[in-house]
Amino acid sequence: MSTASAPVPVCFPGSLAFARSALLAACLALGLSQTALASTPEAVHFVVNAPRLSSALIQLSKQSGLSIVFSDRVTRDLPARELVGHFTPAAALDQLLAGTGLAWELIDNKVIAVYAAGCGDACPDARELLDRYPVYVPGLEETYVYGNRVTGSRIRRATYTGGAPVDVLAGPEIELSGAQSLGELLKFVPAVSGNATSTAISNGGDGTATVTLRGLPANNTLVLINGRRVASDGLAGDAVDLNSIPPAAVERIEILKDSASAIYGSDAIAGVVNVIMKRDFHGFLAETYYGETERGDLQTTTQTLQYGTGLPEGSLFLSASLYQQDPIFSRDRDVSRNADTRAEGGADQRSSATPDARISLPDGRTVIATADGYRPATDEDLFNYQAFTTAVVPFERTSLYGSASYDFAQWLTGEIELSYTETDAEAVLAPTPVFTAFEQDPLLVAADNIYNDFEVDLADVRRRLVEFPERRQRNESEVARMAAALQGLWADWSWDFGYNWSRSEATEASSAIVNADHLRRAIGPAAGCQGPPLDDCVPVNLLGPAGTLEPAQADYIMATGQVSGYSELYSAGFSMSRAVDGLPAGRADVAFGFEHRRESTRKRPGPLLASTSTIGATNFDATRGKRTVAEFFLESVVPLWKSADGLAKLDLEAALRYSDYSDFGTTTNPKVALRYSPGPALLLRANYAGGFRAPSLNELYEGVTENQAFLLDPCTQPANVGVLPGCTALGDPSRNQFLTLEGGNPQLQPETSESYSVGLVLTPARLQGLALSADFFRIEQQDVVSSSAQYIVDQNARFGSFEDRVERDAMGNLVLVRASNLNIGERRVSGADFGLDWRFAENRFGQFTLNGSTSWIAEYLAQQDASAPREDLAGSFRDEASEGLGGIPEWKAQLGLRWNRERWRGSYQVHYVDSMRERVPDSDRWRNIKAWMVHDVQLNYTFDVLDGLRLSLGVDNLFDEAAPLATSAFNDNIDGRTHELKGRFWYTRLSQRF
Repeated sequence: MSTASAPVPVCFPGSLAFARSALLAACLALGLSQTALASTPEAVHFVVNAPRLSSALIQLSKQSGLSIVFSDRVTRDLPARELVGHFTPAAALDQLLAGTGLAWELIDNKVIAVYAAGCGDACPDARELLDRYPVYVPGLEETYVYGNRVTGSRIRRATYTGGAPVDVLAGPEIELSGAQSLGELLKFVPAVSGNATSTAISNGGDGTATVTLRGLPANNTLVLINGRRVASDGLAGDAVDLNSIPPAAVERIEILKDSASAIYGSDAIAGVVNVIMKRDFHGFLAETYYGETERGDLQTTTQTLQYGTGLPEGSLFLSASLYQQDPIFSRDRDVSRNADTRAEGGADQRSSATPDARISLPDGRTVIATADGYRPATDEDLFNYQAFTTAVVPFERTSLYGSASYDFAQWLTGEIELSYTETDAEAVLAPTPVFTAFEQDPLLVAADNIYNDFEVDLADVRRRLVEFPERRQRNESEVARMAAALQGLWADWSWDFGYNWSRSEATEASSAIVNADHLRRAIGPAAGCQGPPLDDCVPVNLLGPAGTLEPAQADYIMATGQVSGYSELYSAGFSMSRAVDGLPAGRADVAFGFEHRRESTRKRPGPLLASTSTIGATNFDATRGKRTVAEFFLESVVPLWKSADGLAKLDLEAALRYSDYSDFGTTTNPKVALRYSPGPALLLRANYAGGFRAPSLNELYEGVTENQAFLLDPCTQPANVGVLPGCTALGDPSRNQFLTLEGGNPQLQPETSESYSVGLVLTPARLQGLALSADFFRIEQQDVVSSSAQYIVDQNARFGSFEDRVERDAMGNLVLVRASNLNIGERRVSGADFGLDWRFAENRFGQFTLNGSTSWIAEYLAQQDASAPREDLAGSFRDEASEGLGGIPEWKAQLGLRWNRERWRGSYQVHYVDSMRERVPDSDRWRNIKAWMVHDVQLNYTFDVLDGLRLSLGVDNLFDEAAPLATSAFNDNIDGRTHELKGRFWYTRLSQRF
């Protein structure tokens, strides 16, 4: 973890006049320390093994902690020699550059410049040097270092610590984590909590993966790829599917934990996750990965091929990978095999739709079908659906990625990126349940139906159709992306123009569900269903025990529901930036630009789902929407004060963004930050930012959606009947799913926020290599979009309100809830982030690095509307299936120890999640979900027999710590978004690089 920006991939030094001409010359700067000097006499153990000199210099920079700047034009075609052993940084550079015609020089006491040797004092003027020595010329009076844009800024920086904290997951950390998907990688980041989705969410998931910072919904975190927006999930989603990004092609991930609407626009209320893809790669890599749990399931494989090379005037990188993951079934883990957790202090959440028909008779009796007739129903006549479900969904991802750059001239560079990803996930769900009384159009077993022995109309029949094949939900997606950019110089300005397109297409097919129209006819009056010879209708026995549904009956009522959709984004933008010299406290920087964006989405159900004619899948109307966005931004960094010795300084950062949306109007969002350094060892920072989130196209234009939502009905508790105004009769306590109608609202306005943070970064001189950080934050969010059916039910029961939105039958049972999107909610989240990064001095045992991060949520106040009380969700869990925001632990932390020695490299990581409280379903009892700690370890070795061959062995959850019980969780009795069900997991990875 780091509170500073990642090592920057592009850097441009030179004199002021020279910098104006060479700003976009291809070069690379990797900086981990602003104070380390090349002249340090301390020897470091280096393992530098790369086919090209540019890659070798990158490795040297990472291992030494020094900033090294060089031109890709100079090093592009030069091979590299292997460097293994103890050297001073100066000696290591001399070894690498021997025989190349290149030399190095220390500039500004903190940056090493590599340049073409032989110039010295006899150098020609800078214009001639531009062609011969494109990045650095020794002997010039001033040197400026320009970097690339770091996450959270439009201004190019190098080795920069900004006004807000940024966590960086660099390539080595990603590799040492063993994660094979970004959702898995980000799950344990301390700042991540709440309702992130992944393939660990089966019932209610769709095969996608999202990230949620600070416990805010996924649509409050902006996900970028190389600093650019991409299309959301194809089924009218409002968040980017992380499963569409292959980790093998990722260079690093930067997580900005602060509102950034002034920099990036909408959706960045909680922060930004910027995925930086690989570019500097030389040679050919073939890699294979295999892993499985100790119990023999969740077999996971990844095959990767990558190729990169330098071209005479550019570079090329290609990557292809295939990822496959087998399932875990709920029945194969102790904690998840049964929905009845009363023995562990929980609740019985088994379903009242049983394989043997459960029938409520008009005289008030409830009976269960048996082979010999019927018997009275008991409280134990319930169905354990978790004996059938997948806990982790089988998943396959095929990914292609390519990038190229070309230098048209010294002042003009072009870049292009192309990617394509296919994903396929298939969840297994319990057999379809039928609740005849609680469909949008109720079903009635007619008195004269040939299978009705009671000879009266039966309104409430519950039956689990175990005669059907497994109910399966298959989600497939195709995601394509293209980004192109031109970067150049004009007078004192650097400029860039970019065009970006992405499209996500997705389909969902639900098989072995029920055609409700056919079932209505099949259980209706005998005259309306006389058999195929007469009217193509097959009478269905819904009243018998398991096994009595004949194949012909099952075929008649069984159906498959389908839905397809897409999300598409086009954007074009132009920006300019420059340095402003002559200020008393130093150089200022300014950037401005504009962006035009077009977004569109469509979700189209098949005929059955569109006509609300299925049971066992979501029925809904089509969704279609589009918008255009025009935005202008301005950003500056201004030095306000600097001490005479230059060691103390005060800087101001300011940004402003104006956005014009075609569907709701305009908004302007500012950001102001102060950075004060009283000396090299301490940085103090404070930040204010205004934020907004435009309502998603789905929230605006979603058609009416029918859903069986998990709700807690206060009227099913006897103590509330006759006491609460809305509870006039006792509802059926055996039910926990209720028909809910939701929909969009074209009149929605943006969610808005104000964010504050204050923090420090401490790098004590007496403890070399140590960096400590602490940042306190507060987010206040207004006009939150909400469509809470649970809130409507609670308010109706407790106060008698929302009478037009809540329907109950004559027996007091909740029949229907109507909910639609409204701007009514508020949130206030406050807490702190703590960081540790300690690189110990090299010794005979090797190089050790300790890093850790902790997130503390002090309060999470949520309010449904102005009339409702505020509820503090910090340290609590409420499942998304019950309209909650998921698990929000007060404390979440991770601590890692990395080790390097010669050809060995190892990692030991500890992940900790604090305990959380939850309300036991169908009661007023609260219980604690236990704290959870897991240990991950990995060891790898680079062979010297076959140059470039590396073997990695790893174990996740080394001590097989079981996920803690969460009795209110819909999926598998655990919070699958916070904890993991898999247990101990072994894996190995073998890679060969040429």
